[in-house]
Amino acid sequence: MKNFVVLLAAVLSVLAGCREQPGRGEPGATYRLAARPEVWRVIPRGQAEQAGFLAGDVVLLYNGTSVRSNDAVREAQLQVPAGTERVTVTVLRGEEEMQLEVGPGPLGVMPVSARYPSSLALALEDIMHQLGLFTDYDWLAALTGESFTFTANADVCRAWWPGGKAGVYLESLARVAGLKLVPLLDGTTEPSEAIRAALERGSRVLVAGGWPEYRADFWGVASRWNEAEKRVYGFTLDSPDELPLTGAVRAAYAVEAGEGWAEPEELLATVLDQALELNQTFADSGWKSGFDAFDLLIAGLDTVPFCPVCGPEESQACFDRLVWVAIADKESQLRFLEAMKVALPDQVPLLDEALGDIGAIVGKLEGVTRSGAQVELPADREKLKFVFTEIEVVENDLIAVYEELIGGL
Repeated sequence: MKNFVVLLAAVLSVLAGCREQPGRGEPGATYRLAARPEVWRVIPRGQAEQAGFLAGDVVLLYNGTSVRSNDAVREAQLQVPAGTERVTVTVLRGEEEMQLEVGPGPLGVMPVSARYPSSLALALEDIMHQLGLFTDYDWLAALTGESFTFTANADVCRAWWPGGKAGVYLESLARVAGLKLVPLLDGTTEPSEAIRAALERGSRVLVAGGWPEYRADFWGVASRWNEAEKRVYGFTLDSPDELPLTGAVRAAYAVEAGEGWAEPEELLATVLDQALELNQTFADSGWKSGFDAFDLLIAGLDTVPFCPVCGPEESQACFDRLVWVAIADKESQLRFLEAMKVALPDQVPLLDEALGDIGAIVGKLEGVTRSGAQVELPADREKLKFVFTEIEVVENDLIAVYEELIGGL
C-alpha cells in the first residue's frame, strides 16, 4: 500500500496541475492556498477575456492595492473611486509580472477556489494535512459522492444545489481514507463548549454549519477558542482568514489518524457503489440526487424566476454558479479516475470508457458557458432543457460502466 500511495502522490501532482501542498500542522493552510486570487477559468465574453487574462494568472495588485486572496480582490473593487473608467490589474503569469486593464467591477473570471467546491472534502484535506497524512481533494470529493452525482432541492437557492448531500457517506469515507471520527455533539452539551473541549485536548475538529453569512451550511475546520468572546473560530470554504462560528452547528467530529488509505480496489468500489446509490435511489430530507435531481433541474427551467429563493435579479448568477460547480465536479471526477488508471491497470479499458462519457458531459457544460444562455429567456430555457436532458442520458450510460467496473474489482 505504501508504494501505491507514493506512486499516486507523484501522479496526482501532475493531474492536479502540480497543485502546491501545504505543510503539516498548521490549521487553515489548505484554505489559504485555495483562496488565493488565481484564475481557474476566464468567463467567455467577459472583460477579463477581452483584457487578455489567462487561466493560471495570479492577481497581485488591483488598482495599486496589494491583494492576497479573493476576498481582498473584492474589497479592492469596492474601493475604486466613483467615475473611474479603467483599472490596472497586475498579474503574475509564470515568472513574469504583467499589467492588464479592465473596467471597475467583477473581473469576469472564476477563481481557483471554484475548482474545489466541496466544503467537506476541503475541510478533510486540511485536517489530514495537519495530521501529516497523504490526502487528495479529488479522492475525498469522490468519496463524499459530491463529484460523482448531481443533487437538487426545490426549497433552497439553486446556486448551492451541488454538494447538498455532503456528509451522507462520512463514515465510509473515514474508513477508506484511514481516519477515526468521534462525534462531539450528544444533545446535552452546547456545541461550542464541546468543540472547545476537543480543541483543548489537542484534537482536530471537523465542523458542519455555524459559519457566517452564505457559508452558514458549509463544512469547515475549528482552529481555536476565543475566551474573551466565548466563541469558536475556524476556517471554511472561500476564505483565507479565521471566521467565527456564529450560527447553529449541526455536526462536529474530533478527527484522528487511523490505519491509512484502503487498497485502490476498495477505494474505487466504494466510490462507485455510492455513485450508483445516489444516481438511482437516494432521496431524503428534501434533497434529490442523480436522475431525480436532473429531472428537478429540467422542470426548474420551466419556472420564472429560475431561482425562486433569490428572485429574477439573482437567478442568472445562481444558474451560472450551478454550471461552473458542475464543471468543477466533473473535472474532479476525471482526475480521480485518471489516478485509478495508474492504480488499477487491468481496468483501464472501462475507465477510459467512463472518462470519455465524463469528458463529453464537461464539453456540454462548457458549451452552456460559451453560449451565453439567459435562463430567464424562454427560447434559451428550451435549449438548456435539451442540453441537460442529453447530459442525463450520458449519465445513464455511465451507470452501466460503473456496474461493469464494480463487477471486475
